[in-house]
Amino acid sequence: MSENAPLIVSISGIRGIAGQSLTDQVVAQFASAFACFLPERAAVVLARDTRPSGKEFASVAARALSRAGCTVHDVGACPTPTAKLMVCKLGAQGALIITASHNPAPWNGLKLIRDDGIFLNAEQGERVEMLYNERATVQRDGGSIEDLPFSNAQEIHVERILAHIDVDAIRQAELSVAVDPCNGTGGLILPALLDALGVETHFINREPDGEFAHEPEPIPANLLQLGEAVRTTQSALGFAIDPDADRVTLVDSNGQAVGEDSTLALSVQAITARRRGPVVTTLSTSQAVSDAARANGCPVFLTPVGEVHVVEKMIEEGAVIGGEGNGGVILTEIDPGRDAAVGVALVLEAIARSGQSLEEILATLPQYAIEKRKVQSDRELLPRAINRLLAAYPDAYVHPVEDGSKLYLSGKLECPWIHLRASNTEPVVRIIAEAKNSSEAVALCDRVEDILTELN
Repeated sequence: MSENAPLIVSISGIRGIAGQSLTDQVVAQFASAFACFLPERAAVVLARDTRPSGKEFASVAARALSRAGCTVHDVGACPTPTAKLMVCKLGAQGALIITASHNPAPWNGLKLIRDDGIFLNAEQGERVEMLYNERATVQRDGGSIEDLPFSNAQEIHVERILAHIDVDAIRQAELSVAVDPCNGTGGLILPALLDALGVETHFINREPDGEFAHEPEPIPANLLQLGEAVRTTQSALGFAIDPDADRVTLVDSNGQAVGEDSTLALSVQAITARRRGPVVTTLSTSQAVSDAARANGCPVFLTPVGEVHVVEKMIEEGAVIGGEGNGGVILTEIDPGRDAAVGVALVLEAIARSGQSLEEILATLPQYAIEKRKVQSDRELLPRAINRLLAAYPDAYVHPVEDGSKLYLSGKLECPWIHLRASNTEPVVRIIAEAKNSSEAVALCDRVEDILTELN
């Protein structure tokens, strides 16, 4: 990823290179714009991940918000889902979270949260962006900055999770796991949760200092150290957590990565086995998630990529569970967004209640191969690339939900499929293909990449 990348503003927030495209001035200006968007004298939760640049950016944001008359509840280094939960618990009007989530160490960013603990949607985000571009600001008396102890927030979050999972089954299973929070905020909450669940836990890279031991996105290439920890400790499985603790990926007892989508598939299986209802996920998520839901008689709704799309659809449909195929699991009765700790708990529940190993459970799911790539390409070329794909696959069904385009190549809602879209979080185009075997999924991505190369 380019170290000279521009500031990216999207449905997933604001991201840039700290000290380059993301500066104190940019943070202050966005905080001021957010304050103008919020009601007068709003209460705002302020949190950050553990990146070294985050502490100063949080101070800058706090000052800008307090100058605008806001009461700032500063929880410090804190998982994103915990901060969202505290918006709801405190009755605050919003939250500003300093994080670049899975992006590499030089990056940082801002996630803006509304009064229901959910990300701003596209229309709301565009309103804040417009205020930012207009350099909107307001000064009001009465603003303040108050520390909110993380220990209090953590206790509330853990208790909420424990109330919605089968704690007894997990404790009785006497499981052993390895966990890699990659020096992020997962190291702040997972020790308490796993201790409460009676799970023997072997942490690596636990110190929440933001000095990432490896690239932080929890994809297979970055899970080698965790795989070794699982083998060395003879753990049942391993959990890899991204820096702001809203995504979790798994490795099996052999230390092999099992794919980001498996987290959500197992979580859906765990919930729908005991509670029927709609399931919501995104166009880019594996067919295995939809299959897990439908196996238990639950309808599935697909949305564009972006957490807010999933959460708003979950609320609209009264969904029992939702999430994204990047390891993001959502139970809205716990907190209104992706939550790595929730994903960890539900995967443990699935294993404990089944009496099977992770490998044995995964073997019961339909077997697909999903290939995910990100390529440097002009997003303006996507319509032409999609037209070429339609010419090559004239029987393809194009999913009516718009987010780039998703093509089911056989004309039926099943594999193989291709999803081609511009990233919300990086200056790249994402290519995702799923098929019955790895060679076919790779070949499909190769074909799309060749098309984009020809068009560039």
